[in-house]
Amino acid sequence: MTATEQFQAPLQDYQLFASTNIDEAREYVGNVFCPHRLTPSKRTTQLDALMHHVRVSDHSSLNFLKYGAQVTVEPGALQDFFNVQIQLSGNVNTRCGKETENIIAGNAAVLSPTEYVSMDWMDDSSMLIYCVDRKRVERMLSGLLCDNLHDPIVFATKMNRHTKAGAGWLNAVNFLLGELEGNTGFLNYPGAAETFEGSLITSLLYGQQHNYSHRLLDRSAKAAPSHVKRVEAYILANAENSISIEDLARVAQVSARALFAAFRDYRGISPMKYLRKVRLENVRRDLLNHSDQRNVTEIATAWGFLQLGRFSAQYNCAYGELPSETLHRTR
Repeated sequence: MTATEQFQAPLQDYQLFASTNIDEAREYVGNVFCPHRLTPSKRTTQLDALMHHVRVSDHSSLNFLKYGAQVTVEPGALQDFFNVQIQLSGNVNTRCGKETENIIAGNAAVLSPTEYVSMDWMDDSSMLIYCVDRKRVERMLSGLLCDNLHDPIVFATKMNRHTKAGAGWLNAVNFLLGELEGNTGFLNYPGAAETFEGSLITSLLYGQQHNYSHRLLDRSAKAAPSHVKRVEAYILANAENSISIEDLARVAQVSARALFAAFRDYRGISPMKYLRKVRLENVRRDLLNHSDQRNVTEIATAWGFLQLGRFSAQYNCAYGELPSETLHRTR
């Protein structure tokens, strides 16, 4: 954000409400995020509140919010979503779990859903808020780790714009903001919004410290041997075809046993589970393609899923919804 832009409300075409009434502001903001306490300071008699809100995908939204007065906002635990709150003007004293950070203009706070949250807004404070579903973030981290998560994800609260990772993530949100304000149509292409959302989540998981960072960075630091990369490339190019472990061993030029061991050590899953993961991703992409008129069965079988009951269960486990529900949202 430039110094001029910091004091201009972004997302002008997406105004949700403007109000001086405390109860009205609480209700509107609560409907977007979650129920919360909104307590004005003793010297505050009314607000000058404004909120702009736009859905980025089925899992995330971008929001501008200001209260125009000194208030305390206390949602407690967010439960179902992560918020990344980019400070545009003023400052907000943010308590998240055991951490308390004073977030000034240009920096951001990352609020984790299981941590107790309370914020003291100054009267000149405003922020851009990226809100993303908790399950979406958890599924992506689980996929990157190739393992189930045994504890909730808890991020460090403060994101610093002066770090390479912080600056990169904030630049990506600026790009998203420009696309939404410019209405270029980029995000309307099949799967584009969800793909960009995935990039934002991935860069947040790698760039912002959290309780799984050590495991995640250890895994990504492992350079897979060439035969693993050959098999991955082969699967990506031929996922719609019938593929056996013997086929993959021939591509790898090692034994099936050696291939299993290499995938276990460097990817945390078997070669056939990697194949299934790629096929599920391709099915989801096709289900989200507005121009694809095939039904679930046609798409699933095209990508090698012949036992539809098992496929439906695997899809639900990976994405938190049935394939028919994904298709229904796009037709």
